[in-house]
Amino acid sequence: MVLIFFVILTIVGTAFLSMASQEVMLSRRWVLRVQAMGLAEGGINIGLWRINHGPDLCGTFSNSFMSVTYDSLSMTLTSNGTSGNVSKTVSVELYKDHPFNHVVAYNTLLDTSNYHINYLKGHGIKYFNPLPQVSMDYYDTSGVGNYHHAGDTTFSATLDSGIHYIVGDVWMRSGSSLNGTIVVMGGIKFTGSVTIQAQQMPDSSLYYPAIIVRDTAETDISGTPLLTIKGAVFSTGYVNFKGDTLTGPIVADRVELKSNVVITDYGSDTYYQYPPGFVGPDNYDWDKFIKKGSWQSFD
Repeated sequence: MVLIFFVILTIVGTAFLSMASQEVMLSRRWVLRVQAMGLAEGGINIGLWRINHGPDLCGTFSNSFMSVTYDSLSMTLTSNGTSGNVSKTVSVELYKDHPFNHVVAYNTLLDTSNYHINYLKGHGIKYFNPLPQVSMDYYDTSGVGNYHHAGDTTFSATLDSGIHYIVGDVWMRSGSSLNGTIVVMGGIKFTGSVTIQAQQMPDSSLYYPAIIVRDTAETDISGTPLLTIKGAVFSTGYVNFKGDTLTGPIVADRVELKSNVVITDYGSDTYYQYPPGFVGPDNYDWDKFIKKGSWQSFD
């Protein structure tokens, strides 16, 4: 009986020793996996930082712990982290941010003395350098424009729907409205009750901007209370809105928002799109962000 009991204890003890040995190996394997994944995710963070602070080719690099590659065509950043004999790979798809993806985008100055703002997450106020360039020829009557006005122009009634191209300054007085786009080579001033509703580009989900101003004067766009704009507003210079209601991105070199201006997208991303007639977003080295990713392990 003593011998039998001794044999049983020996078998049980050996089993426990074997389990303990395997537990150590499994524990070490788990630690290596966690370390490898941490290194892979760290490579993604470092690669993204390098891309946004230098040429895109800086997103490809390697060292003793990680190997990171960036494919600028598919905008895919892939990082492989290695710890011991364990490797983990993280692959993410990036997207390029742009000024029209924000409720307000500016370059030189932002003065928000008194305003109310409401926007979808990720579409707030942001500084950009540079701002996009617009092709005025695209919006002229030789392009997509419908109406051409030579010289300074005053509107005080409803305009015909479409794109109006004005070579000069514009004064939109109370009672004037437009379902379309107003493109101004000079400056534009609003007084009283004025409404502008941007139009959708034919056979596309894109919208033309509501207002495009290309001027070097001190004030390019001057708004007053009772002005309602639905659509993007773009100016190469200075905009000053006071008490207006704006729905859509405001993109300008200098932006001033005063007198209880209301800026809201009403929970919709309708106008957060890069509009037609502007130099393509791929021409600019704007910041990139992670759109989506996939985590894969290779043991």
